[in-house]
This record gives sequence, structure tokens and C-alpha cells, in this order.
Amino acid sequence: MINKGVKNMQGQEIISLINSKGAFISENSKANAELIAYVDCGTNELFETSAKIEWEISEKLSLEDIKRFKIYHLKVENLNENNFLLIDILEKDVKNALLENILKECEQNASVTVEEPNLGKFVLDKTTKTLYSRLKWLSEKEEIDVNLNINEDNRINTLKKVGAFFITLEKIFKDKKDWDKKLKTYAAEHLAALATELRKNSKSLFKFLKVWKWYFVAKMKLTSLSVEPNAEIIATFNDRKLFLGHNIIIRANVDKNEIISATVENFNIEDYKKIEVNESNIEIKEDNKEE
Repeated sequence: MINKGVKNMQGQEIISLINSKGAFISENSKANAELIAYVDCGTNELFETSAKIEWEISEKLSLEDIKRFKIYHLKVENLNENNFLLIDILEKDVKNALLENILKECEQNASVTVEEPNLGKFVLDKTTKTLYSRLKWLSEKEEIDVNLNINEDNRINTLKKVGAFFITLEKIFKDKKDWDKKLKTYAAEHLAALATELRKNSKSLFKFLKVWKWYFVAKMKLTSLSVEPNAEIIATFNDRKLFLGHNIIIRANVDKNEIISATVENFNIEDYKKIEVNESNIEIKEDNKEE
């Protein structure tokens, strides 16, 4: 039985299929993901819906725990229509025939692929008009999401425009160690003081310790790279708890070899002056090193 609505649930277990965007931080600073469909574990009913799940980022539930086009067994609570609070991830990469059939349809709709000899295969997501791939970054074990924001949803127009995007991406990967260092250093120079201010508003033992630039750089980890028109890029870094789970976003222009800005996604220091920041939410490992 297929139901287009969302059933009212309290503490309900569902098997869910995540859409092509994966997890992201919403305007209310909570992690957020949209579903393509889900199965009610109690009734085995299939609901095809764009219902959302949201959760507070913590050691138990991070932004990286929910991936695009993956099937999960979740424990949720109903917040309102089409909106659920994620309580726990009970199982990852679940096998479910109903949702796997829907996933195959989604993959077929996004089956346009473009290959570049030096970079590999990219898949066109027609919904977001973006070419997507996973590429190795600084080591064989370190992979990042790469998105080419081509703004096209068909193969012919994509092939006409993708050349410029590949040129930009090749320039980055040719000097990726240098770019990684430049991006992190710029962020540290512009955001380390904000991280220090956040720490001062906590009630932890480390509130009086400055966040040094070297420490800031060491904590950052690149998770995704978006290539925009006109050789601009958007690099998204995992903050590794520098800002309690808010991604660090850096914009740059590759042709001009310049960095444009560094910001903390959906972060407002005033919000943290009103609440106590638990010591457990700040991972600190200090020594006597200085800048």
C-alpha cells in the first residue's frame, strides 16, 4: 500500500531513504535531511513523501551520519506534519525491497555521466542540476564530495558547459596541498578570534585559553568542494567542534588565486552568549605551543 501522507508517530521506527542533498545545517542551526520515502516499521506501509528529519548535532548524531541516497533504520518522533525529530540511527545501509526500487528509479533519473580522464566519473543530479563525484584529497584514505554546479539537467547542455568547470577543478587538484594550506590558514586568520570568543562563553575549564591559529588549522578537515561559474569555488570544512558542529565555509577564485571569504555556516555568537556551552561539546588538546 502506498500512502502519500505522513503518519502521526511518536517514538516510531522507520526505514528511510535520504534524498540527493544528504544532510545539511538548516537556518535554525540544526542538522536536517529530507526523505524520498520511508516505510513504517509497525505497519510496513510505504510513504512517498518529502518529509524532513532534524536533529541536534552531538557526539551521538553528527552531520556525517546521514548520507545522500542511503537507506537507514531510524527512531524518530513526530514534530509536526512532514517534520520528524531524529532520536537515533538504529541501522545503516539497510536492505529494503520497497525503498531499493525507488532508489533505482532515482538513480536512473540521474544516470547522465561525464568522465574526465584525469579526474574520473561524474554523475548528473537532475534535481540539483549538479555533477557529483567523490575524489581523493590529501591521501588515499581521504575522500571529499565534489560538486560542479553546472545548472543544467540534460547531457547536451552539460557537455557544452562542463569544460570550464573541469579546468578549474584540475587547477585545484594539481596544487591541492597548497590550496588546502591556503584555505585553512585564511580561515584561521579570520575566524580563530571568534572561536576564542565562543570558548570564553563556555563554562568549561578551557574558557580562558586562546584558540591558536596553528590549532585552528590542525582541526579543520575538508569534506566537500563546489565549483561555481567563473572559476569560483566553495570549500566546506568540518569544524571538528571549533564551532560546535557548524561547518566552516570558504569562498575563493582559482583563476585569480585569491580567497574571498571565510564564514561559519548558520552561526551567531550571540546565540551562545545566552546558553551554557557544556564542556563535553568542546574538544580541546592544548600544550605550550604558541603561534
